[in-house]
Amino acid sequence: MSAADPQDRKILHRRTAARAVAFYTVFAFLWIYFSDTILAWFISDPSLLTRAQTIKGWLYVVVTATLLYLYLSHCLQMLQNREEALEKEQYKAQQDIRERFKQLNTLFDSMGAIVYVADLETYELLYVNRFATEFFGQDWHGLKCYHYLQEGIEQPCGFCTNPKLINSDKSGDPISWEFLNTRNNRWYECFDKAIRWTDGRLVRLEIALDVTERKELEQIKDDLLSSMSHEMRTPLTAISGFAELLMNDPEIPEQHSRHIEIIYREAEKLTDLINRFLDARRLKTDRSRINYEYFPLQGLLKKAKAGCRDCKEHHDIQVECQAGLQVYGNRQELTQVVTQLLDNACRYSPRGGKISVIAQSLPQEISIQITDQGIGIPQHELEAIFKPFHRLDTGNSRSTGGVGLGLCVARDIVALHGGQIQVKSTPGMGSTFTVLLPIPVAGQDFMDNKSIDTTQS
Repeated sequence: MSAADPQDRKILHRRTAARAVAFYTVFAFLWIYFSDTILAWFISDPSLLTRAQTIKGWLYVVVTATLLYLYLSHCLQMLQNREEALEKEQYKAQQDIRERFKQLNTLFDSMGAIVYVADLETYELLYVNRFATEFFGQDWHGLKCYHYLQEGIEQPCGFCTNPKLINSDKSGDPISWEFLNTRNNRWYECFDKAIRWTDGRLVRLEIALDVTERKELEQIKDDLLSSMSHEMRTPLTAISGFAELLMNDPEIPEQHSRHIEIIYREAEKLTDLINRFLDARRLKTDRSRINYEYFPLQGLLKKAKAGCRDCKEHHDIQVECQAGLQVYGNRQELTQVVTQLLDNACRYSPRGGKISVIAQSLPQEISIQITDQGIGIPQHELEAIFKPFHRLDTGNSRSTGGVGLGLCVARDIVALHGGQIQVKSTPGMGSTFTVLLPIPVAGQDFMDNKSIDTTQS
């Protein structure tokens, strides 16, 4: 029975009683007034008038009893019809709820995921789908979710999302998270949402997808890349070292020296690629920050320009840096970021042109802006270029090289420094990458907004 039915019945009962009282009051008033008036017109003898009034009283009782019986029978019949209609509506609503629940149950049972519903306050399980019972057992009725789904836990899980699912006594936004189940030692990606149960209370609906295989593949991939990268660095270091030694040997013929130079350059590229693999893995697994210091930004930009390997003679790199501007962070990592952006600017500017680097202090942050006149980036690629292993489709990938890790590593480094990288681009006209870093409190006294240092190549 729905919560509204008792209230509807009370209203019907009160309305019926009020109508009966109103009907009786009106009828009694009219009977007394008109009957006394009529008797006074026709009977003047007091004894006869008294006898007539007595007969009139008994007649009044009989008539009112008959009328009340008929009226109450009518009202009760209407009330019964109304209650039968309410019961039919209630039965239909219950049937609809059962049918919808049956459909949802069929849907959830067909899913290859754990689906359950638990009370937000008592943690008691209210529903568990078939897939979950295959892993954790059929006997779940009356159990708490952490008793049924976990092992060796006697109180709500420390990572429970219940407090985050409700916002001002209303259902909040869904929450997605991952955890390692202590009962079957498998990884699950969970989607939690507070919903209204059939009795009106808020409950937690959780859908947990088994992602153990994905986790294992990610771990295997990371271990393989790390192992291969470390193992390849040793021979590459030897190749680069001996190639550099042979390049400086005056007895080597010029033609051989050029070949050795190619070996050295390609070995350095491969070493740089391996270092980026290692950087990407390190930034993903190790979020600790070390070797932070205050240092001049001008020196960093000059070092980044000097380390730009893809810069050719037809590239004109111009650096403008606000004199005395300092940043706080890891000098080597931030140099790597600017060098990567300059390499990209040169690599994707095959016709050459001006590449400007402008560093200045803004009201809330420090800006390093790198602008080129290259091929540009389509609008739908502006976010994708920061994803691992994503490369911009230029029609000839061999001419640009790289594996698509540079911008990913650069964004992670800037994010760990509390900043962000923004990009604007017009296809065919060039791109502008802007690195925004927090202003170091201790370095604000060294900033001079009036003096500009300009270096051109």
